[in-house]
Order: sequence, then structure tokens, then C-alpha cells
Amino acid sequence: MAKTQKVVIANSIGRDYEGFTYIHFPSRWTAKMGKAQAFCFYPYELAYLSSLLKRDTKHKVKMVDGNLLGLNPDEYIDLISKEKPDWLIMETSSPVYKYDLDVAQAMKKKFGTKVIFCGQHPTAFPEEVLADGVDYVCLGEYEYTVLDILNQKKGKVSGLYPNGYRQLLDVNDLPFPEDDDISRMDYDHIGGCDYKEIEFFASRGCPFACSYCVAGNLYYIRRNWRPRKVESIIQEIKYLRKKYPQMEGIFFDEEDHVVNKDFIMKLTQAIIKNKLNDLHYDAMCGYINMDREMLTAMKKAGYYKLRIGIETGSDKVAKAALGKKVGRKKLLEVLEIAKDLDIKMYGTFTLGAKGSTKKEDFKTLKLMKELSDKDLLFDYQRSISTPLPGTAYYKWAKENNRLLSQNLDEYDGCHAIVKLPNYSQKDLMKIYDESGRIFIKSQLKKRKWELLTSSIRQVGLFSTVSKAISVAKFAYFPDKPFQIE
Repeated sequence: MAKTQKVVIANSIGRDYEGFTYIHFPSRWTAKMGKAQAFCFYPYELAYLSSLLKRDTKHKVKMVDGNLLGLNPDEYIDLISKEKPDWLIMETSSPVYKYDLDVAQAMKKKFGTKVIFCGQHPTAFPEEVLADGVDYVCLGEYEYTVLDILNQKKGKVSGLYPNGYRQLLDVNDLPFPEDDDISRMDYDHIGGCDYKEIEFFASRGCPFACSYCVAGNLYYIRRNWRPRKVESIIQEIKYLRKKYPQMEGIFFDEEDHVVNKDFIMKLTQAIIKNKLNDLHYDAMCGYINMDREMLTAMKKAGYYKLRIGIETGSDKVAKAALGKKVGRKKLLEVLEIAKDLDIKMYGTFTLGAKGSTKKEDFKTLKLMKELSDKDLLFDYQRSISTPLPGTAYYKWAKENNRLLSQNLDEYDGCHAIVKLPNYSQKDLMKIYDESGRIFIKSQLKKRKWELLTSSIRQVGLFSTVSKAISVAKFAYFPDKPFQIE
């Protein structure tokens, strides 16, 4: 039996030393923001780890979240120092790695703390992370690897570098994620949510392996999708509803909520049977498997918004970066059905992916404008495809001397950091800006009063007016007019 020790599980920092904030989601990407706090994702895998360690060890486990609290490294060091941890476990990504390392090194110096790093950056650069003084590096999906380390498992620990990845875990073996040291209700302001929604994970994994995707390239040893038992999902929703009566909905924030139609049909039936369909459900989805029967069932169960990965309007980019076709006919069919059922559709798009040229990304702009003009998308998200270390896109860019920046602060989905063939950074940024104008104009046309009243309620009249002027200038008065060819 391992000796009882103090274990601190810590999400990443919330601000850097200059005061810039971060939206941290290491299995996708971490975005550097302005100096105003935006929102914080629930650190789900750390949260599962916390509840697992509390269940399966005798250690004193405490979870803290500097990202949620908006702490810079010095402030985070002060907070964690109060615990005097024997062990510190952090899941970190490239843009915040140096700051998380400052926190870890301070704990080692003060208390002789043993440090375990997990996540995107340590999985991509395990030798470098060990050389920086971290004691253990876990590869990919890490919950049971950390459990083995803390239980002092004898012999080779699978998933611990350099031993290679461990087999994918059974999601139904995990307890419900942490909701004592941190409150899941505190993460209810996620972008795109219309209600007080709690992040929830009904499945894990993704059947795809897009070249720029951290989940598909680093967190799992193969393409996969693992749903939880419907009974367990219902039990967890009931638990959350009882604990948080102010909760208005659930945001299924996994990689793809609708991979299996039979699963969705059973889940929606169970939601209705258990009288949970008065809640508002929001989900991250692919659209390939959707049809009218599925969408009708989801609408009846209370699903009001679906966030689908459209990504590109170019078959060339889709094949090079996503390994699949655009599926334009299927996309339009699904969007028309959703509009008919009054389900809000939220589309995600990426520009500058592998295979992109100015001509090919123009096709994505055309698709965006078409969907906007037909009122088939309620909201959207756009990004510049970022070659995060460890992804296939990063390897391709590095091997072909196409990385334009080694500054990891810029690996955030908003900077053009890959030199694409016959496609300048300047042209890519112009197209990226225009993609924003297309949807801002659409939003202002359809929802301007809703957006104004919501903004006034959140930040006040003065800030709303200031922001409105800035948005209007960007959308309607660009430096140079842009023509979609």
C-alpha cells in the first residue's frame, strides 16, 4: 500500500505575467485572448482524474483551477503553496507550457514536490519536458497512468514515457468527474451557450484524425468512439440537476456526440422518459450521420443547438486535411431539416489548413456566404488551422521548413504561422478577416437587438457602445473592399 500523500491536480494558469488571459482546452487548442477574462472550459480529463484518484487511492487529493480563477503564475504558486503538495499533476499545452512549468518548478524548489505533466505539449515533446525537470510525462489519455504512478505499480507503467501509449480506457469504468473541489456550475458561461449550461461528456474519442487535430493525433492511439451507458448519463444529469437547481441545460462538449444513431435514439428516449426534456441541450457533432429521424428525436428531447464541423468548402482541402469529402449535398440537407425543426445550427470553419490556397479558401468563403444568405446557420466559429506540436500538420510543416513562427503564443488559431504553397500570410489574413465580416453582418441583420440588450446586461452601456463601434468599423468599413470571386 502506497503511503498517503498530498496530491494537487491543477489546471493551467489563467493569465500570463502581462495580464493576457487564456481559454484553455488542451485536447483541442489553447487560445491567448485580451486582458479581459473571457470564459473557461471545464477541465474534464483532470476532473475525471481527480474523482478516480479519490475513489481508488488513499491519498489526499485536491483539485484547483488557475484558469477559472484567472491567476498568473505567481498567484497560482501562492495558491498551490498553501497545500504543500507531495505531488503536482498538470495537463498543459504549448501556448501555456512555459507558465505551467514556472508553477511546477516553484513547487519542486519549495517542497520537493514530484511533478507529473500530461496533455498535448508533454505528449509531443516528452524528452524536452523531462529535461526541464518534470519527473513524469504521461502520453495521451492519462487517467489510469497517473493512478498507476501514485499507487507505485511495480514493473512497466503503460502510458508513462518512454513506455508508449496505454490501451484506451473504458469510459464506463470512470466515476463522475470532479464536482466538489471545483463546481461545474462555475463553468456555465462558455461561448455559444444560450442558457446556464453545464459541460458534460457522454462519449470520448473521435472516428476521424484530421491533420491539425490534437485529439485525433495525440490523445488516442487509434481512431475510436466510446459512448457511456445511457443509464449512467441519465443518472449524472439527475445528480447535476438536483445539486444545481439554477442549471438550465447541458452542453455535450465531446468530440462528436452523434457518431452512432442508435445511441442517440436511446439517449433521447431516456431523456424524455425521465422527464429531463425541459432542459436545453447543446452538443458538438458531426453532420454525416444526421437525418430527419435523429434530429426530430433530438428536438423532442430538448436539443436546441447543434455545433457541427463544416470546416471547409473545398474538396481539395477536405481530402488533404480531413481525409474526407465536403459532403455539400448532405450538409445542405441536414441544415434544411434543422431549420424546419427550429434547431439552431452552429458551424465551425477553418482556413489555412493543409492543401489550402487562396482559391480553395475562397470556396469556403463562398460556402459561408451561401449558408448565411439562406439563414441556415445561427452562429459560427472560425479559426486559422494551427499546426500544434504533435499533430500531422505540425510534422508536415516542420519537415518541409514551412513553420513561420516558433513563438508558441501564436499557436492559437488566430495567427497564420505556416507558409503554404502559393498562399501568402497576407492573403490568408484577408480571407480570415472576411470570414468574420460575413457572419458579423449576418448576425447584426438577424439579431442586432438581441445582441445589444445581451451585451448591455453583461458589460454595461458604455462598453457595449464602444464594442459596437469597433465591430461596425470592422464589418462595414474595412481598409480595402473585399470581393468574393
